[in-house]
Amino acid sequence: MGFMDTLKKWFGSAKETASEAAEKAAPYVEKAKEAAADVAEKAAPYVEKAKDAAADVAEKAAPYVEKAKDAATDAVEKIKESVSGAEDAVADKAEDVADAADDARDAVADAAGEAKDAAADAVEEVEDAAADAADGEG
Repeated sequence: MGFMDTLKKWFGSAKETASEAAEKAAPYVEKAKEAAADVAEKAAPYVEKAKDAAADVAEKAAPYVEKAKDAATDAVEKIKESVSGAEDAVADKAEDVADAADDARDAVADAAGEAKDAAADAVEEVEDAAADAADGEG
């Protein structure tokens, strides 16, 4: 039974050491929770500003995209009216211009959406970090 007694001593002292370490770490865990909460609280206005800025970009870009699309459409119409004989070739080019305007509109909309998503992701990360810290995972 000497071997079993030795194992019991090792595991018993390991358990005590782990308990002592947990007790000593408790104040640091609490400080980490508080720090994470402070970070989340301080970051919240910036996250809101980022969300607002992304929404503003999308909102401000929309009229310009519409104007570009309208101008391209107008150009297509004028080209169709003024050119005869080469109508098919011109129509193809005009459609290319309209497609380019659509692509530009989509690119601006995508960029605005990505900015908004990035802001939302930042909010989620701050909230997750705060929650993790509060749960003691941090």
